[in-house]
Amino acid sequence: MTSLNTQLWELIKTHKMPDDAAGKPFIKQLMAENRISLDTATVAIAEYQKFMYLCATRSERNVPSKAVDLVWHLHMQHSRDYWDIFCKKLGKPVHHNPGAKGPEHLDDYKATIKAYKDLFGTPPKGIWKLNNKVGALVVMIVSAVFIYIGINSIADGDNLLFGVFWLCIPLFIFVTTLNYLTTKGELTLIFESNDPFSNEDAGDCGSGDGGGCGD
Repeated sequence: MTSLNTQLWELIKTHKMPDDAAGKPFIKQLMAENRISLDTATVAIAEYQKFMYLCATRSERNVPSKAVDLVWHLHMQHSRDYWDIFCKKLGKPVHHNPGAKGPEHLDDYKATIKAYKDLFGTPPKGIWKLNNKVGALVVMIVSAVFIYIGINSIADGDNLLFGVFWLCIPLFIFVTTLNYLTTKGELTLIFESNDPFSNEDAGDCGSGDGGGCGD
């Protein structure tokens, strides 16, 4: 794992995110603007701090997830804090630029994730897009086959215990996997309906044309 510049990281993670003009804390602003839970907002800000560390230390283009980008947008609205205080701690101005198109943008995002993993380990699910949907779909198909076997065994009445066994376990796996794909039951984060922080959209940086954002 790449070594962390502890002095720089301490400056970033201890930076007090700005209140608004009415005195509302930054985290409350983030919650209200995006209709997310306190748990989600807390992790999203922590992930934004990690992303900004990457921006401060990498010369390559860094591409945030959609959730991290939304935190970034909100922070930049507090321009004095962002430019005059926070970026000085980073050691350089970090600008928000349009991303590359198509595959190049995806490559930049993957490189950002790799750099993240080298420093911070595996990113939390929900804030960064990490779902293996192909694998999950395969699990669902296999589970559906066993559910079919279980239903047939119960319907035939030959072996009720066998049928229940082959029905309950794959049914549980099927429902759990479906839940994983739809991101409605995160173990560590709470997502609300139409939440822009959902894992489904995490890697697209809010752009529908394959572009996005980066520094």
